[in-house]
Amino acid sequence: MNSQRIRSKRVRVRRRRPRSLVERAVSRPVRELLAALTGTPAALRRQPLLLVVLGGGGLWLAWPSIVPLLTPLQSGPSGSSPPPMQVISVFVEDPQRTVMALALWKDRPGSLLVLQGRPSSQAVNIQQLMHQGKLPSDAGRIVRLDPGCDTVGQVDALARLLEPMHRRGNLTMVTSPAHLGRTLAIARIVIGPLGWTVTGQAAVTGDNRPESTWRTWRDQARAHLLRLTGLTGSRPDSTCD
Repeated sequence: MNSQRIRSKRVRVRRRRPRSLVERAVSRPVRELLAALTGTPAALRRQPLLLVVLGGGGLWLAWPSIVPLLTPLQSGPSGSSPPPMQVISVFVEDPQRTVMALALWKDRPGSLLVLQGRPSSQAVNIQQLMHQGKLPSDAGRIVRLDPGCDTVGQVDALARLLEPMHRRGNLTMVTSPAHLGRTLAIARIVIGPLGWTVTGQAAVTGDNRPESTWRTWRDQARAHLLRLTGLTGSRPDSTCD
């Protein structure tokens, strides 16, 4: 048997340098994200209608939050344009809410105060204010708004009052602390697209019944339905208590 000569060859193996913390935490995730996004346009090109629907739906849902941000940009220079309109709206079922709203109204000269509630609640509210000596003598910038059997219906009535106004501005909703979150969620969907910035002021009253999250979600859905169809889903005003 012929002997075979085996040649040995020395191979230099380079050890991989450990990746730094920046490489692991920043650079690599960014590269992976970019790689994932590279294939996205191709997938969307295969279903362009889906892209249009998703984009349009997202814009429609976000529009109530976008419009108030655009409104100041549509006005002229700050020196030539009038100051933003100030509107205060209060649900009068509890007169203590109206006391808080009146205090805000007096602190904001030129503002408009809207008293919202059914005629029976309006009458009790006025009587209580007169008894406490808090009914203002100058009611030129106070509006009574009766329509609406529930919060969505009342916010819709307020939107109809504000829509014809040429000046946009700030709307402050006054109600009890528990009711405030749901009220703002509705008002920002319904009145936000009109160009109004909606904020809230809690008035401490005797009604502290907690609101459930599902009621807020339900009324947010009703508010979007109102934007889409013009229907509040409320009972007719004639059937309200």
